[in-house]
Amino acid sequence: MKETETRDSHSQSRPITGQARDFALRLFGQRQDGRLLVHNYTFAAAVANQVQAIARSEGTGPEVEEQALLAAWLFPTGYLYDYRDPAHFSAELAQQFFSQADYPGEKQEQVLNIILSVTEGRSPAGEAERILSDAVQAATYLQEGEEGLPLLRLEREFLLGQPQYSRAEWAKILLEELLRVKLHTHHGQAHFQPALAQAIQSCRRVLDKQRAKEEAAEPPAGRFGGLEPDMPVRGVQTFFRTNYRNHINLSAIADNKANIMISVNAILVSVLITFLSYRNIGENTPQILLPVVIFLVTGLASLIFAVLSARPKVTMLNQEGTPPEEVRRNVVFFGNFVTLRLEQFEEAMEEVFNDNELLYGNMVRDLYHLGKVLEKKYRYLSISYNIFMVGFIATVGTFLIALFS
Repeated sequence: MKETETRDSHSQSRPITGQARDFALRLFGQRQDGRLLVHNYTFAAAVANQVQAIARSEGTGPEVEEQALLAAWLFPTGYLYDYRDPAHFSAELAQQFFSQADYPGEKQEQVLNIILSVTEGRSPAGEAERILSDAVQAATYLQEGEEGLPLLRLEREFLLGQPQYSRAEWAKILLEELLRVKLHTHHGQAHFQPALAQAIQSCRRVLDKQRAKEEAAEPPAGRFGGLEPDMPVRGVQTFFRTNYRNHINLSAIADNKANIMISVNAILVSVLITFLSYRNIGENTPQILLPVVIFLVTGLASLIFAVLSARPKVTMLNQEGTPPEEVRRNVVFFGNFVTLRLEQFEEAMEEVFNDNELLYGNMVRDLYHLGKVLEKKYRYLSISYNIFMVGFIATVGTFLIALFS
C-alpha cells in the first residue's frame, strides 16, 4: 500500500505533459495493434516534438505550449478504439487521464476542445489548435522519406477493409488530401510548405505517368496525337517563359529608345535656348527665329512624350477592401500585392499554389497587363519619334525658305 502511495505521489510530482506521455505509452502498450503502422505511440511522439518546435519558433507562452502538448499525447489514443472516428474515444480517454491527474477543470476543457477540433478536422480557432494542427499535418504527411507514404497506405488497407490500392489510385487519394492541407503558423508555412509542395508534385507525377500510359494505349486522335503525352504541360511552360522574356526585352528596348530621345532633345533644346540668348540675334537675322522656335516647340513635345514612355508604370489592381476571391486572381505582380497584409498575401499564394487553374490564370492576367504597359510605352515612344521627325523636317524646310527667300 505504501509503495502504491509512493508511486502515485511521484507521478503527481511529475510535469503534467510527462504524465500524459506515460498514459499514452501505457495505452499503446496494453492495446497493441500491429495494423497501426502510422497512428501509434511513435506518431504521438513525433507530433509532440513538432508541437515543441513550432511553439518555440512562434514564441508562444508556456501555458499554450503545455495545452498543445497534452493534446498531442492524448488525441492519437482514440485510433486504438475506432480508426474511422477516433474523436469520441480520444475525448473519453483524455477525460480518464484528467480524472487521475491534478489539472484545473477550465484547462481540461480547453485541452478537450483542442483534441476534438483536430480529430474532427475543424478549422483551428486558438493558438494551441493552430500549433497542433500544423504538427499533425507534418507528422502525418511530411515525415516519410519514401515517396507515396506507403505505411499510411497499408494502415488504411488493413483497418478500413479496403482492397489494395493501385499506385495511381493511392496517388489520387493522397493528392486530394494534400491539397486540403492548411498550414496555420508561420513556422509551418516556412518549414513545411516546401515539403508539402514536393509531396503534391510527387503525386502529380505519378498521375501524369499513369495518364500517359493510358493515352499511349489508345490510338492517336489525330496526325500528331501520339507524339508526346507531356507536350501540353511543357508547351504551356515554354509559352509563358518565352513570352515573359520577350516582354522584358521589349520593355528594355523601349526604355533605351526613350533615353536616346530624352538625351538628344534635351541637348538640342538647351543649345537653342543658349543660342537665342545672345544679343541682337533676332534683330540682325530675324528670318532665323521661325525655324528655331519650331524646333524648340517640337523638341520639347518630343521630350515630354519620351519621358512619359520611360516613366515607370505600376499596375495596382488590389486595393484595400478588395474581396479575397478577387485578390488571389492577381498576386503575381508586386504592384498588386504590395498593398496587402502579409497574412493576406500568404493565404492568397497558398490558394494559387494549390490550384493549377488559378496559377495559370494569374500568369495569363499578369502577361496581359504587361502587354498593356508595353503598348502605352511604345505609343508614347512612337509619338515622340514622329514629332521629332516632323519638327526636324519643318525646321530645315523653314530655314531653307528663309535663307533663299
